[in-house]
Amino acid sequence: MGEWKKTSCVLCAQSCGLEMLIEDNRIIKVRGAKDNQRSQGYCCRKGLNMAHHVHNADRLKYPLKKVGDHHERISWEQALTEIAEKLLSIKEKHGGKAIAYMGGGALGGQMQVGVGLRMLGFLGSRNYYSSITQEFSNSFWVDGRVTGKQSIVTMPDAHHADTLVAWGWNGWMSHQEPRTRELILEFKKDPDKKLIVIDPRRSETAERADIHLPIRPGTDSMLLKAMIRIILDNSWEDQAFIAAHVNGWEEVKPLFDGFDARRAVTEVCGLDYETVLEVTRLLAQTRSCIHQDLGIYMNRNSSINNYMLHILRAITGRFCVEGGQIIPAFLFPMGSNSDERNPKVWRTVKTNMFPILGSFPPAVFPEEVLNDHPDRIRALIVSASNPLRSYPDTQAYEKAFAEMELSVCLEIVYNETARCSDYVLPCLSYMESYDTVCFNYSYPDLYFHMKQPVLEPLSSESREGSRIIMDLIKAMGFLPEFPQSLYDAGKEGISAYLGAMGAYVQENPSQAKLIPLILAETLGTALGSVNQAMIVGLLVSSSKEFKAGAVAMGYPADFSMIEAMYKDILAHPQGLILSRFQGDNFNMLKTEDKKLNLVIEELVDQMQAASIENEIEKLKMPAEFPLILHSGLHHETVANTSLRNPEWNKDKRCMTMLMNEVDAARLDLADGDKAIITTKAGSAEVEVEISSRAAVNCVYVRHGQGLIYDGVKYGVNVNDLVLTTDRDEMCTPMHRRIPCRVEKAS
Repeated sequence: MGEWKKTSCVLCAQSCGLEMLIEDNRIIKVRGAKDNQRSQGYCCRKGLNMAHHVHNADRLKYPLKKVGDHHERISWEQALTEIAEKLLSIKEKHGGKAIAYMGGGALGGQMQVGVGLRMLGFLGSRNYYSSITQEFSNSFWVDGRVTGKQSIVTMPDAHHADTLVAWGWNGWMSHQEPRTRELILEFKKDPDKKLIVIDPRRSETAERADIHLPIRPGTDSMLLKAMIRIILDNSWEDQAFIAAHVNGWEEVKPLFDGFDARRAVTEVCGLDYETVLEVTRLLAQTRSCIHQDLGIYMNRNSSINNYMLHILRAITGRFCVEGGQIIPAFLFPMGSNSDERNPKVWRTVKTNMFPILGSFPPAVFPEEVLNDHPDRIRALIVSASNPLRSYPDTQAYEKAFAEMELSVCLEIVYNETARCSDYVLPCLSYMESYDTVCFNYSYPDLYFHMKQPVLEPLSSESREGSRIIMDLIKAMGFLPEFPQSLYDAGKEGISAYLGAMGAYVQENPSQAKLIPLILAETLGTALGSVNQAMIVGLLVSSSKEFKAGAVAMGYPADFSMIEAMYKDILAHPQGLILSRFQGDNFNMLKTEDKKLNLVIEELVDQMQAASIENEIEKLKMPAEFPLILHSGLHHETVANTSLRNPEWNKDKRCMTMLMNEVDAARLDLADGDKAIITTKAGSAEVEVEISSRAAVNCVYVRHGQGLIYDGVKYGVNVNDLVLTTDRDEMCTPMHRRIPCRVEKAS
């Protein structure tokens, strides 16, 4: 007889609560967890197919080492010893800049990155690459300038809005809000609410919207400028809000002087002016918020578009208020503040790129390997990431992996990155281990969920990813010996342990900087989980605001708070609200005067250059590549590269290229025909799917294909069609605007 166990989904950032029926250490059935306070029983078909993530033919069972053109099984002792020796040798010969760490912060768990970055620090490096800067560099950089700190990211409070604008966001398929489909249906049913979609495609979300603005691809800057001009022309600014909460509007306002809103809307964007006027009024005069997505993040002019979105929110009074753009309450931030104006912030040696939220953009990584600079990257540790399918320009990544002196992959499956790595180390899956994420995205309540194991380890040699990194740190000799009393104290309870550790650090003040790793090693050993120990550390080091909010929830105000919280977390495998932040959302700002800063000097020239005439010229496609490839398509059949067995999409048509019937007719293509799509990077043969959801002059190829499962490759890897140089000034890939041509296959 099976047992139902609680966990959460690891396939997108929503982490919806799940219940799993477990029999004979296998997932038999999955359903939404109704007692999860965030998802309330909601989940999508990706979560319902979680068994394919854990139980699959490519699960790693033991460490591997590349010998010639194949991998061979080795022992953990050999793997750790050889990797440690090679990392130390590379550091000694070439310095810390020769070593990089990639990944760590996956959608299902983020504790690995905590120890991974400390390992990187021991090696003298700051070369951290992650998906944070794959898509969101521009957005997080702008957030940092407006809010005062990069780690203060902002988000829409859609569930409390009366007008919701989905700008380049297909929420019906990509979610990104708790219970997204329920949210969209609530807007559709309520006559007092308006759902507006701005998207060239007639997406699944657009089909359910009150208003769809089918904007010409790449003209978002013109529409944003027009909307701000319309607000000014109609005196729809919230003057009281601006006076109380905004700095710099008078300096920024002249950037919109003389802009012809009507011409921009009709001639450039291809939209009806009166409809745009009404949408702008709703934004300005109702409780509105804007949820932007890849249509903004990975498209033309992403930096100034994100900037103008914040200007629009600020001058209409929609920042830090219910139903507007809020600053969520994090237990731990998504990354560090790495403001490039600080001369101590590292830059890459080849591309001179700076990190955002402490992370370098993956698009530049191959160039940082494939060059002759003495400080080029020569070694890489990858964990919880699959750059050989997830990041742009697969061929460049393959060359970079072949060129490096050492590549190490920590993974649960033998994926494409593992196949290219020198060493492969088997990790427990998130269903076999403890972990958590920072994607709570709420205010003032801080929801927290620690995933607990629902399965016993499927292999006796698999290890928690964080434990593997700790083992590497120890193998390199970076940790001193700790007294047995610390290990023993961890078995007596959290309060007893924290008291013992405090006394130890007081006696050994030089080791204070090692506190997170002391916790990971000693308490982690006592608890049988480094990740659990790291979560205790997060509670200890949490902000004064978090602890005040926890007291308001009824937790003790003294030293015993941490143990009380920890016990509550263990007792609630479905998640719980740990803290309720006090005061208003403006207190979360890190600017000196707690006001929004609208002056971003680095973007002034770009804003001025985005004139109607200049944009018309720049929007022209080259004759050789007249169509736009959207590299990636949010869809319920796509789960990045996490669901690898194609059986989860059996009988679903998902390995196609979407195309509008107008383009298909012009190219003499019918539904089901084979076509050749060609970009500057290469060509691929793909099946054509005629779709009313495809915009004219655009084609769409899903991510998460081209995977090798059980030795067989299926689908088109769209990152074979993208160059690393197809990117903007923040090195964000231009996945929503890759010039291409399509021809009928012979």
